[in-house]
Amino acid sequence: MPSTKTNSINQYCSVCKDHFEMDVVKQGSSKGVVWLKCPGCQGFLPYMPDESEEPENSRGGDSEQQEIALEDLDIENAKEYSEKNVYEVGEILHHRSWNDFGRVVSKDRLPGNRRTIWVQFLRQGKIQLLEGVE
Repeated sequence: MPSTKTNSINQYCSVCKDHFEMDVVKQGSSKGVVWLKCPGCQGFLPYMPDESEEPENSRGGDSEQQEIALEDLDIENAKEYSEKNVYEVGEILHHRSWNDFGRVVSKDRLPGNRRTIWVQFLRQGKIQLLEGVE
């Protein structure tokens, strides 16, 4: 269970390379995603629960969510997801942690020059992931 107190969550920042109590912030159209603000670099990042935690049932939470079938994806040519890589809309990804395949459906830019992709996964639904993290 995350350590929470008055709308903050303890999480690791990959930019600062340290754990912080981060304030929970609200971001426009990212329903179902909890966004945090790092007190170190002042950047925004999605809350990533520990693997031991139960996944949320409301992932993606987007009313426009489209379901896809395995037959719709060329999984033999899927790229392994890494937050360090940059992707194009339409590319097929494999998320190793979830063992799930999905298609990049759109891209966003966040404050602090951070970039994200929206991926429609087979099992996880529509999820926003970081891209191009140095």
